[in-house]
Amino acid sequence: MTQMKILRYLTFLLVSLIPLVGYCDDVTFDVRAPKTVRVGDRFNLSYVLNADGSDMRLGDTEDFDVLMGPSQSTSRSIQIINGDMKQSYQSTFTFILKAKKEGTFTIPAARITSGGKQISSAPVTINVVAADASVPQNNQQQSSAGSQTSQSQSKQSSDIVIVQSLNRTSVYEGEPVVLTTKIYTRAHLQQISDIKQPDLTQFVTSDLRGGGQLQFSQEQYDGKYWDAAVADIQMLIPQKSGKLTINPTEYEFVVKQRSSRGGGGFFDSFFDDVQLVKRLVRSNAVSVDVKPLPQSTTKTSGGVGDFNFSVSVSPTDVTVDNSVQVKVSVTGEGNLKLLTLPKPQLHSDFDTFDPSENVNIDVTSHGYKGTKSAEYLIIPRRDGDFEIPAMSFVYFNPQQGKYVTKTQGPFTIHVSKGDGTQTSNTPVFSGNSREQVQYLGKDLRYIHTDNSLVKRDEFFLFSPLFFLCLFIPLAAFIAVFVIYRKRISDSMNISGVKRRRANKAARKRLKMAARYMKEQKREAFFDEVMRALWGYLSDKLTLPLSVLTKDNAKEEMEKHNIDSSAADDFMQLLDACEFARYAPVEMAEPMDKIYGQAEDVIEKIDGYIK
Repeated sequence: MTQMKILRYLTFLLVSLIPLVGYCDDVTFDVRAPKTVRVGDRFNLSYVLNADGSDMRLGDTEDFDVLMGPSQSTSRSIQIINGDMKQSYQSTFTFILKAKKEGTFTIPAARITSGGKQISSAPVTINVVAADASVPQNNQQQSSAGSQTSQSQSKQSSDIVIVQSLNRTSVYEGEPVVLTTKIYTRAHLQQISDIKQPDLTQFVTSDLRGGGQLQFSQEQYDGKYWDAAVADIQMLIPQKSGKLTINPTEYEFVVKQRSSRGGGGFFDSFFDDVQLVKRLVRSNAVSVDVKPLPQSTTKTSGGVGDFNFSVSVSPTDVTVDNSVQVKVSVTGEGNLKLLTLPKPQLHSDFDTFDPSENVNIDVTSHGYKGTKSAEYLIIPRRDGDFEIPAMSFVYFNPQQGKYVTKTQGPFTIHVSKGDGTQTSNTPVFSGNSREQVQYLGKDLRYIHTDNSLVKRDEFFLFSPLFFLCLFIPLAAFIAVFVIYRKRISDSMNISGVKRRRANKAARKRLKMAARYMKEQKREAFFDEVMRALWGYLSDKLTLPLSVLTKDNAKEEMEKHNIDSSAADDFMQLLDACEFARYAPVEMAEPMDKIYGQAEDVIEKIDGYIK
């Protein structure tokens, strides 16, 4: 028993001395990063130290977006062979960056403190190419310490296929076409981490799928059975003629796969490791032949589809100064949202107001279906019979391959004098504006007959009102000058400005995170929450973001008199976000829970630092 205790003490002492032994060897600080990335790609920038270190400071990264970091992982090992002890110690600091623009950029050397000395890494140069350029698959270097997620960026995967298809390949300009994107998989999909949609600026687009979770079912494709799901359905209305090409859609999947230990034994398969692997998969490109609309001899509405046209006038028998409603409406299916309604030609003796437009449509595979209408309110200012000329609606019917004209009217409105208060000498409106007034049979307007006058016995000069008017501008000038000087003083206090705006900046980022949560973009959501938390803490403590790490964040918060419980909540929330980015959905915290915790912890810390 005594020997066992001695052995435990020696083991404990040996493990405790491992970091100290590391300083006996030369301390190295290496950097690992890909040589080439694409615009919009996320990549790891890792710094590896073969000793214990603190106060990690990253070089200038203004050409990249720092999405997360540093996340630190450590590993220790010791070997005793024939009395000789060999040990190794390694600390890895990983940042996740995103390329913003094309070019060749150099990230300066990073610095870290180890053994009381400051050590610098080598600078690293990264070439950023266009988003559609190819990148060598072995280019991306990943930190293997403590990580179970790797990346594989292949253009196509043998067990995941994305297919884009159009319901029609030849349409007229303005005629809807449906683009369907479908996922076929034989792999263990965990989630979709990123989607890069093609450029559809040549079309007017509307979503037909409506979002929600993907519903997989067994389907046969290319002679094999796959798990298939419709990922996206878009209704597209081409806005120009010619051959329009829709580029591939890119999906980044997180896939669960087994990696064998390689022993080859019967029991080895029971102990295989499970990894979450990222795969980038591109779909095929599709094209549609858009035929131009034929020339029309009359002015068209721009409508393409099948429509009904109606005009109603109510009432048609009114008295002067009573309103009449003219309603113009088009009902049908096609590019209803984009067409122009014809306008009625109204008499100059009508007082006309701006129309009230109403669009009530649904999105279908044949375009927009519903009703588009405009209601005009008119008021007759003179008695008589007035006519609203016939109105024509011209649109193109692609099924018939020709223009169709539909006509309504003309309409007659009978206006009577009413109570006898309106005569031929009554002033009337001679245009479409009530300011254009014409007097008939009169040369003069009514003369005021009120002759009540007020006698004023005092002069304005040197009166109390005179001095009041004299000193009010002076007092206002002094107040404006004081306020202006105070604002200048406040703006010069950069730390104070940052501290005051910290909560507002964090709320803005959380608002963006809420948008990602609504769109079910999990990785983007957690990234934005972490950026909101780190940015808030940096502004609130008036410390550069590069200085703050997970090792010293809690210590800095305590220096600023932030309660330890609030600091613990902040750090636990950061850990939960980092875990949830790559963890399966069922293992990670719900996004709405993380969002609520982020609001609470910011509010809690805000109460300690004003």
